[in-house]
Amino acid sequence: MKMKTGKIRQLATACICALAASVGCTREAQLPGNGTGGPWSTTVKLSAPEAWEEDRLDGIFALRFDGGILQETVHPERAGQDGAYTFHTESLDGILYIFANASNTGLPDRMVPGESTEDDLRAVTAGTDEMTASGILMTGSTVPGSRSSVAMKRSVARLDLNVAETDVVVNEVKVTGLADKGYVMQPEKISVPGQASRPELSCSFADTPPGYGRSRLMYMAEQTAADAAVEVTAEFGGGTHRLRATLPGTIIRNNIYTVNVYGSGGGIAVTVSDGDWEDGGSTGSEAELKGVIDPEASVIPEGVTLNRGRDTVFVSHLPESFTLSVLAEPGAEVSAEGSVRGVEINVGAASRSGLTTAASVSVRSPLRFPGSASERMYLNIRKDGLLTGRIVLIFEPNPVKISGLLKLDEEGKCDFGRYVDGELARLSLPEGRILTVEFASGEAEWMKAVLPDEAGDSGPSREYRLLGGWKPNDPGADGRVQEGKVVISDEDGSDREEYTVSRLNWGLPVVKIGETWWCKYNLRGNVKSFSDQITCNIDPAADDRVAGLLASEPESVLLELMGDQYQGGNPDGLRLMHDGTAFYYEGMKASGQNFGTLDPESMAPDGYRIPDYEDYAFFSASDNYNIGGTGTRTFRNISGKEVTVTVTEREVSFLWNRYGTVAFYDFEHEGSHWVLYGLGHQWSTTAGDIARMNILLATHSGNGNSWNMEGYAMSDRPGQNWMKFTAHNSTKTRTIRCIKTPVEYIYK
Repeated sequence: MKMKTGKIRQLATACICALAASVGCTREAQLPGNGTGGPWSTTVKLSAPEAWEEDRLDGIFALRFDGGILQETVHPERAGQDGAYTFHTESLDGILYIFANASNTGLPDRMVPGESTEDDLRAVTAGTDEMTASGILMTGSTVPGSRSSVAMKRSVARLDLNVAETDVVVNEVKVTGLADKGYVMQPEKISVPGQASRPELSCSFADTPPGYGRSRLMYMAEQTAADAAVEVTAEFGGGTHRLRATLPGTIIRNNIYTVNVYGSGGGIAVTVSDGDWEDGGSTGSEAELKGVIDPEASVIPEGVTLNRGRDTVFVSHLPESFTLSVLAEPGAEVSAEGSVRGVEINVGAASRSGLTTAASVSVRSPLRFPGSASERMYLNIRKDGLLTGRIVLIFEPNPVKISGLLKLDEEGKCDFGRYVDGELARLSLPEGRILTVEFASGEAEWMKAVLPDEAGDSGPSREYRLLGGWKPNDPGADGRVQEGKVVISDEDGSDREEYTVSRLNWGLPVVKIGETWWCKYNLRGNVKSFSDQITCNIDPAADDRVAGLLASEPESVLLELMGDQYQGGNPDGLRLMHDGTAFYYEGMKASGQNFGTLDPESMAPDGYRIPDYEDYAFFSASDNYNIGGTGTRTFRNISGKEVTVTVTEREVSFLWNRYGTVAFYDFEHEGSHWVLYGLGHQWSTTAGDIARMNILLATHSGNGNSWNMEGYAMSDRPGQNWMKFTAHNSTKTRTIRCIKTPVEYIYK
């Protein structure tokens, strides 16, 4: 018997959308051999009525292989009225492969006796439509003349739709990621033919939507389907919902996969289950008259609801504690099956006497965090050792959606374990819920939640942006842990969800020049390690008076302040060394990556980056500008802003050897001072090849150019210190001076 079909928009011919009841055939149709002498025969019997189109057997033939080579194609004769077929073969040697409903696959014409091999047969592919156009393609095998049974197996899987609620109306089902071809024979390892495509399959039910219960949706080739998914558009609770669920990563022939659609209260959910072709494999909530909930005798809070059939319990994501009174046949026993994190189920004696009251079940469910999936447990009802009923407990996912850096662990916490700022996450909340941020007494308010626009505050849902802030020159930025709580609640503060977020608070001393926060000191050690750097809590120079510090500190301290040299792609600093003859940078390689094209944040601590052309251009009047010798002078930079620079020199010895002259360039703009300084770059791996007053600056230029201060001592070339933007190879070492990456939220 067939039900009416819905309107089908077929994007691939595999989608049949025939709304028929599941057939009751056995998993494998048996073909017992007749055991007679002479020509060998095999009896084929159907276990389902021939009137059921899905499992009819037509176009039966066999291929006999011997020694791996096809010997003959055999078409049987009908033998009697009992559905038996006789195969006449030229020999009893080899193996006989039997096929049914294969006329649209090109078999047996694609196989040539004396030439085709068993490997050729196993390589035969067909489209899903070809394997189902003349009935469902089935295969089996036997040894000619044997008395053994032959198991016929379907070459495709089936996808069903199960609408578990009478109030749910399914309008459309889309399936993506499924291959449209498969192998006719079952391979040793399931795979997808190379020529297969993965079209979108769409079944529209605008005219005749499927009702409560199960209906056949489509057939699927056996395959691996890592990205296959189903999207259901359904009406429930006065609204239209679009729901998505993933299909199993491996689709196995001869199995049924079921798309279960559930609705309860204001919520609707969709899942996919699998199982035997014959039993349907549904883990959903089809009506089980032998196991239901007695709502009058149960203690059910607001966050827990029952479906109409009283065989499915929907539990909200909030913490819940409730008691269920289970009704079943007299003498039935109730037991819990499955496991969901944090859920406790205790099955006790019935809370009241009665022939049909089987048990009182207490359930405690903890808060389910954002990102959790819908999960299930079951109350199985057994009588005399047989399963007679099942109640499904569906623990609903948290409706809050989180995207971005923030990831909650199993305890509902997010510990970044490093410094992080900027947009940490976007959180989409359902209607009626709000998000706030809370901090312990004495903790800085380093996070902030904002709505992108005012419209989001009054709509059916709200998307908040969670921002991590930054405090310039924070003396507490010493690596300590900062912690805060993201709180989600109703507008009156009830039904609170609390999630702890923490980070390490690190920071480098900075000064603001124009609109840019410049670090005061050069990097040293590992570029990603704050503990290797001069951090805010150990800043040796008050305010921005770095020039005076550099001019007065002992040479051993000055060398530490000068920082290390770097090559692109190597995060570890190259320290100045002396081999008894010449200075060199330890660990320098013959080549490095191009700072100009590297990710500017990859060679800097978290929250900082390599400056670009415009950043350094603030301190020059052109791409090749002489700022002059020692003393103070004022100029207008490339942008026309007034900048004053003071140049000082110092003769130094490092590592007990004379290094020579170093210069410090103190740039002042609107009262703020930033000092450019550093060791000279090394241009080759040969010790001594160091341009001691030529500070080559790591620059994210987009090409091979870098800014550099080409300095000269007054005793060598008086009045010459050139700020240049020129080409330099990636072998040369660089000084790294970072700037703060832009941050939206600056807190005090």
